[in-house]
Amino acid sequence: MKKLIGALALAAMVATSAFAEVSFGAWLCNLPTLIGSDGDGIKGGGVSNPWGGWRPARFGVNWTADDGKVGMIMGMAYDVGGGIVNFDANEMWFKPVDQIKLHVGQMDNFNGLRGDLCFGSWNWLRPNNTLAWGEGITFSQTSDAGLGLQIFPMEALQIFASLPLATSATRMDKAFGKGTVGAAYTIDGIGKIKAQFKGQYDIKEPAGKAAYWKNADETGKELTTIEAAIIGNDKQGGHTATFVPAVAGTGDPCKKMGTFEAAFDLTAVDKLFVTVGFAFTIADSDYWKGAAFYDTDKKAWNNQMKFALGASYGITEAFKVSADFSMFMFNSEQKNSKGDSAKPAMGFGGGLDYAVTDALGLAADVRMLMPNNDIDPLLSFFVGANYAVGSNGSLGLGFQAVVGMGDKAAAGNLQVVEAAKVDNELKKFIFAVPIRASIWF
Repeated sequence: MKKLIGALALAAMVATSAFAEVSFGAWLCNLPTLIGSDGDGIKGGGVSNPWGGWRPARFGVNWTADDGKVGMIMGMAYDVGGGIVNFDANEMWFKPVDQIKLHVGQMDNFNGLRGDLCFGSWNWLRPNNTLAWGEGITFSQTSDAGLGLQIFPMEALQIFASLPLATSATRMDKAFGKGTVGAAYTIDGIGKIKAQFKGQYDIKEPAGKAAYWKNADETGKELTTIEAAIIGNDKQGGHTATFVPAVAGTGDPCKKMGTFEAAFDLTAVDKLFVTVGFAFTIADSDYWKGAAFYDTDKKAWNNQMKFALGASYGITEAFKVSADFSMFMFNSEQKNSKGDSAKPAMGFGGGLDYAVTDALGLAADVRMLMPNNDIDPLLSFFVGANYAVGSNGSLGLGFQAVVGMGDKAAAGNLQVVEAAKVDNELKKFIFAVPIRASIWF
């Protein structure tokens, strides 16, 4: 029996090597912070990574059949104490003909078009993880769970679409309304132009008023339970509480259709990369009236328009400079808690990379986030060094600081410093001295 099992296993290995191509890859990155401060002395540190949390390992498996007609992509993340926490990608793909590629499953940037410009502190402890810089600065990725389609009518042209079935239950109107369609065209020797419409179709009924209990003394005090109302009335001489039924909202429901994005990546000049992007969200005025400036759960701006650009240039083989700028513009119907209209929010920064030797590299950046009148500005600084350990690893040491210019400036991933964890509001000066450990294969 053991010989039979061994023979079958050997046959499977031979079949795999003869008829398919399997590749494995991983990137493990962690930033233990030994010391830090919020301005009140040295505080305890913690462990994080560039994208936040104690999630050091990202592992990927790719399989392609020998004829190139079908394949599989699986990208996993590992969390210490929690095992495998999510799949960035978990899909099958099919090529019935050379011009068509169909994706089924959890897709992660399946069209390869995300507009990135990552440098400096983005690769260490990110001071603020919004779309003001870094990944997706000029063009967001498509990572739906469902179906994806790529069509290549010619070598330079890609037409794509996605349908997020897994998050839409049985409501096909929601699935189609939240899908993505777009195209990209490569201009030989110049760059790439791309555009997409990301459906975010959502209907919200007008807000009404929930049912409540009212004290009989006509003070208008609202109580959510009859028990609380009875207790309150007993103190007033045993009056009977009055029940006020729920009132439905009036008016038309508000709608959010989606966001149009367009971007251009310039590659025509040697050692220069430039990316520029524009986005516009389509929704009716009632939607904007209830839309906050900043979504604290998603850590992203709830803006109507966005303009962004970034550039990097290699001055020499060893020295490169980078810069980016983003502006978020809001609808005039959006108001803050004081009733003021939203002001534009901006983020910009500049950085440099210098290769001292083949093994030792230095990096630095400075960034400024100038939000609107609901979030306070912040200024961040970073300087660090990385030393290559063999061909597949590096160790680094850095210094990072964030200065909050008000009570509502978010600490970003520098909240790994113990003193900044209480309410995630940066009220003073925070600095951290992280070690950057990374390996890959």
